[in-house]
Amino acid sequence: MERRSSAKLGIALLVIIIAVVVIGGVVFLSHVLFDDNKPQVESVNQSNLLTEPADDTAITMSVRGPVTAREYHYDIYLEVSANKRQLVITTGYDNPKEYKRIDLENDKGAFEDLRLALNNVGYTRKLNITTKKDDGLCPSGQLTTFGIKNGNESKHSAWTTSCGNEVGNFGGDVSEVIRLLLDQIPGSRQIIEDVKDL
Repeated sequence: MERRSSAKLGIALLVIIIAVVVIGGVVFLSHVLFDDNKPQVESVNQSNLLTEPADDTAITMSVRGPVTAREYHYDIYLEVSANKRQLVITTGYDNPKEYKRIDLENDKGAFEDLRLALNNVGYTRKLNITTKKDDGLCPSGQLTTFGIKNGNESKHSAWTTSCGNEVGNFGGDVSEVIRLLLDQIPGSRQIIEDVKDL
């Protein structure tokens, strides 16, 4: 008799657990599919910054490493223009030390191909969100900013993060953009891995 009541209790608990999981799944899916608060790609088209650049247009990426002790913290800056490619990696916070610097020449054909490829993966798309860039800081992730500048004047800036639920306002394909930019500097991936291992 006791065995039957234990089995009935077990079955009842299993049915309750299944019901909770199913209801939770339905609620989750309804939020994902029908939530009006999802970030939307803004209607302003800035792709002309890539397709019709000025003579001094440069594409930039900066990465702020994880929040750690100053001895282990790193920042990465990459810039590509029609006549140069540059990678600068620093360590520390207030008085960063240059860990590695690579300066290379570039040409207009290579820069044009890069610009058009970045345009095709949404480099200038921005999400309409209210979170601030500092919300993207976290202990173990990276805060990445993608930009376009003409000379010293910033024309476009968007950010993303690898931290938790924050998404940033960058609306392009993050992995493709990073791949395209790192491919401009031979050996960049190994140098970045080395600084991460400090």
